[in-house]
Amino acid sequence: MEVGERYDDGWSDEPAGDPSWGSQSVDGAWGRTANPNTADGELQNIAAFGVGLTKLTGTRRTLARLVVWLILIGTAVAVIEGIFQIVGNW
Repeated sequence: MEVGERYDDGWSDEPAGDPSWGSQSVDGAWGRTANPNTADGELQNIAAFGVGLTKLTGTRRTLARLVVWLILIGTAVAVIEGIFQIVGNW
């Protein structure tokens, strides 16, 4: 579904037509879809990703957990390396 089909101008807070049809929002928190290039949009994307992960089972869930852990480990390594680079330049 295109955002323009759901809302009059594409980013309005007010739903077009009957507000009772379909789901009320992407994740139930904002009541509308946010621009993905904003902080709200990023939070909605992270929430939707988390909801998707909770619905996985079996091998797919294990692989998704592995990918998330690899991302977290990579982020931690980058932060630690950055700290060493800053301290090393003093």
